[in-house]
Amino acid sequence: MDCRCAERHLSAYVDGELEPSPMLELEDHLTVCADCRAEHDFLHALQSELKAQLQPAAAPPHVRARVLRALADVHPESEHDHATMHGFMTAAAIAASVLLVLGSVFGTDKERVQTGSAAEVSSVTTAGLEFVHDIVDRHKDELPTEIATQMPEQATSWFRNKLNFQVHAVEFAEPKVQLRGARISQVGLQQAAKLYYSVGDSRLTLVVFKAPPSLAHMLASQSELERWGAHRAHVGNHDVTYHTLQGYTVPIVQQNGIVYAFAGDLDQGSLLHLVANARIPY
Repeated sequence: MDCRCAERHLSAYVDGELEPSPMLELEDHLTVCADCRAEHDFLHALQSELKAQLQPAAAPPHVRARVLRALADVHPESEHDHATMHGFMTAAAIAASVLLVLGSVFGTDKERVQTGSAAEVSSVTTAGLEFVHDIVDRHKDELPTEIATQMPEQATSWFRNKLNFQVHAVEFAEPKVQLRGARISQVGLQQAAKLYYSVGDSRLTLVVFKAPPSLAHMLASQSELERWGAHRAHVGNHDVTYHTLQGYTVPIVQQNGIVYAFAGDLDQGSLLHLVANARIPY
């Protein structure tokens, strides 16, 4: 794991939300990188200070009084009922105040919808680029396999019940492509399977994970792919979608809600040809 990847995972690590595999990778990195370790210590200290300083917000007295008076006008209540409702109305008053503030900041409903739409497009595009970064990082980290095998069915069996989706080892038409092993990995916050192949003297990495809704939508939409900066090549009888980053070509296949993403030490034409003729069991 490099520093850029470590920085993206630090917040989740400090919050205790990082999956076991990337957590171990990050902890290994922190033992040898003083800069990332200092960043981790800062985030941890900041989190501790925020927990100590932040107190539950109370609704302003005049707002709480107005809400209670309005409710009393609609449905007069006993003294016991008033005491029971007190805690609930405090939270309700806070929520009402927040909504009033948001309304004054963002304006009309129409304006909020338009702003949200633009933000959503930007968010999807950013998420797509982060996903490609992660695939390249998974190829470059060269972590050891957790199971060494040349048999696709053995790798498929090993992943069973380890992830929240079914993993199948991809089989290639080219005889020079050989499976070498596999391990559990992660892409963003998604659990992933990572499979190692050799192509002659070159390495090929396959990362398999369940597509989050935003990424699934983007991969299924030609306009979203173009906005994202992806390309589509016609190879033989197949169309292959791919992105390029840091000199790497990353072909991407989505099938039944599962993403198969490739990165390798191969030229673009050779890699696209391998992926176009690969067999993805399901």
